[in-house]
Amino acid sequence: MPDVFVNQTPADEPPKTEAQKKIIPGHSHSLLSAFSLYPDDVGFETKDGKEQIILLLRQHPIVNVKWIVITILLTAGPAVLNMSGVFSSLPTGFPLVISLAWYLFTGAYAIEGFLNWYFNVYFVTDARIIDVDFYNLIGKRVSNAEIEMIQDVSYTTAGVLGTMLNYGNVFIQTAAEVSEFQFESVPNPEKVVKVLDDLRAKV
Repeated sequence: MPDVFVNQTPADEPPKTEAQKKIIPGHSHSLLSAFSLYPDDVGFETKDGKEQIILLLRQHPIVNVKWIVITILLTAGPAVLNMSGVFSSLPTGFPLVISLAWYLFTGAYAIEGFLNWYFNVYFVTDARIIDVDFYNLIGKRVSNAEIEMIQDVSYTTAGVLGTMLNYGNVFIQTAAEVSEFQFESVPNPEKVVKVLDDLRAKV
């Protein structure tokens, strides 16, 4: 499992103020949160001792609907095959083996869908932005850029769902090695832009 999160808070990390800990609409400190402001007990591999995480972002939970629906449909597969008479024409024991293999595949698909959502994260700290792209259990790509390298920040929301549920894409132009970062389908994109603009103003 990729060591993306480190659930320890360094002793020399500045304490959070009550205002920073205050929960705002659309924000949660849950480990499954898609929008967490000043998250508690969360870190990442390259985090400096005094670096403070301001935002932890994932894609809006609505993006999980696709793989969840497909998983539910796949779960009904063996029952459909049984009702269609396919299993009755197979030797004894084969239907059980096929069903077990089917459910094993379905379970693996569901786990992969969840892990792809959970471990594809974006961090905004007081010093930089970090984009963690999770590929599989043994592979990931981490890109980052210093706050002072950010040149422009913008966001878009598209469609009825994006407007109703308030999620969209945040585009960050930088002068770093990675010229553009894209935080895809994140909740409260306007708040993300506000945080980044405030950080840029302090540089």
